[in-house]
Amino acid sequence: MTAGDLVEHRPNEAGTQRAFRFAVFYVLALVVLDATLVLFDLSSPVGREPGSESGLGLFTAFALVLAVGSVLFALSPAPRHVDFRTDGVVVVGRWGHRRWFPVAGDLNPKVVRHYPAGLLSSRPVDIVELVDRTGHRRNYQVDAGLFAPPTGTNPP
Repeated sequence: MTAGDLVEHRPNEAGTQRAFRFAVFYVLALVVLDATLVLFDLSSPVGREPGSESGLGLFTAFALVLAVGSVLFALSPAPRHVDFRTDGVVVVGRWGHRRWFPVAGDLNPKVVRHYPAGLLSSRPVDIVELVDRTGHRRNYQVDAGLFAPPTGTNPP
């Protein structure tokens, strides 16, 4: 697909910050929980008896897979940036995938959830629903107002 001229490039700073901080807090909580359960297992008198298997390795491997999967899940809805172009809006996802949306004047973003600035983000963040050019609905975690039309330009 050919791209029109770039009108404005907007990085998703607050949305990315919130996604990363949420992922870090989640992993820290998971590590604390895992460490607590491992310590309980190691301190158990039954776990020290010969011939008994505690499944500690399997449990830790499962916790690691859960942590990696959860971090990927937490980061996915926060795109890297949004490019406003003369022929549409391009959202570049966390993993580099590009989605094309109508021009800024026809975009019609719907705020599904608003998060004020706080511990997870220094600026407000919105969960926004957009309909792409194929009619599919997409949700993104972005800086509040990120999809506002560029100022000083008239959408084609």
